[in-house]
Amino acid sequence: MKNRTLFFGEGLFETFRIYPGKNLAFVEDHLHRMAEGCRFFALPFSKNQALDTLKSALDEVPADVEARLRLTLISHGDQGAAKVTFETTWEPLKEMRAQQDRGVKLGLAPFQRFSKSPLVRFKTTSYLENIFVFTWARGEGFFDALFTNERGEITEGSITNVFFLRKGRILTPPAEAGLLPGITRKQIIKASREQGFSVMESTVRPRDLRAFDGVFVTNSVIEVLPVCVVGDTHFAIPHMIRSIQAGYQERLKASFG
Repeated sequence: MKNRTLFFGEGLFETFRIYPGKNLAFVEDHLHRMAEGCRFFALPFSKNQALDTLKSALDEVPADVEARLRLTLISHGDQGAAKVTFETTWEPLKEMRAQQDRGVKLGLAPFQRFSKSPLVRFKTTSYLENIFVFTWARGEGFFDALFTNERGEITEGSITNVFFLRKGRILTPPAEAGLLPGITRKQIIKASREQGFSVMESTVRPRDLRAFDGVFVTNSVIEVLPVCVVGDTHFAIPHMIRSIQAGYQERLKASFG
């Protein structure tokens, strides 16, 4: 049978951060998203098989190591996906304290993408568009670059979701703009509301950037990372971001099982 992930990019993946003690966060959310992707793309899925694969991967990681872990669902078949297998890879995390203190710089991606594409809603192995923009961003001296859609609305980074702060409120682009509904994004929205912050999904365009007091980006590995520059717009790092980070840490610890 063909490896359809290799031939056609027909596969899915999830990325986890491994915490000391071999802890993973929000595993149910990650596997639910993978299962939803399998339903949409008509791929077989076994939650138990995925969990067993994660457990086997954790057995290989030293207990005191923090690492990035990727779980990949690989499809096989000649005329369609007849079966799937799971594979994992992991690598130790790099120190990010300096980036947490100073914030990171973001660019604006050199092309737009279509908000209605189903590929933006799931973590598919058809990832070349993201890799191209990520590589471009790093070559330009940015941590990441923000996509805009066909209407000129900011959607997300190549590896991150993005949040904007204005007058004590938190705004993040809506899923309808064309973005991956990130697991950390979901938890940040919940944690921020628990802290009493107003959180809204709202359309944001590059011309709006100067109206914001702060920006941060999220994913499951970097958690909550302050931003000091987007394009040519500079930002301070408001204390509010530190409060959001603390709220996320509370939800994170509660998720460890």
